[in-house]
Amino acid sequence: MQHVQTRSTTSALVLTAVLIALATLLTMYTKIPVPGIRGYFNVGDVVIMTSALLLGRKYGAYIGAIGPALADLFLGYAVFVPITFVVKGIEGYLVGTVYNNKTTTSALVATIVGGIVIVAGYFIAEYFVFDPGVAIAGVLTNTIQAIMSVIISMILYAILRKRLG
Repeated sequence: MQHVQTRSTTSALVLTAVLIALATLLTMYTKIPVPGIRGYFNVGDVVIMTSALLLGRKYGAYIGAIGPALADLFLGYAVFVPITFVVKGIEGYLVGTVYNNKTTTSALVATIVGGIVIVAGYFIAEYFVFDPGVAIAGVLTNTIQAIMSVIISMILYAILRKRLG
């Protein structure tokens, strides 16, 4: 029995690490700097949302917090690392929490909640860390990022849910 538990734990750890790496890379390689704000547009949230739907809130939180924060660090946006860690961790946790009855409608609502966390979380953080102008300027970019992430995550969810059973 101990062997089965260890194997399951090891598999979960490896899968989480791979998805953290994927979130980091997708965030880094879809980065589009946006003039007027101090951040950038990306679709790394797709990994967070899809992972949270398929694996649950705990893994969604780990993947959301660590992957994109590493991307910020590697890309030279160190000031965003703690902000991203918190906002994206909450995003992953809430997507996994809201998704409760395993339906497409529940998945859509959960990812929309995740998108709201992106927009609201970065607005609040940028308001206090930078200034209101930067926070307001980032709302449009973060909204577009959230909408694209919801759409792509829902497509991946539909494909992967069928394949994974």
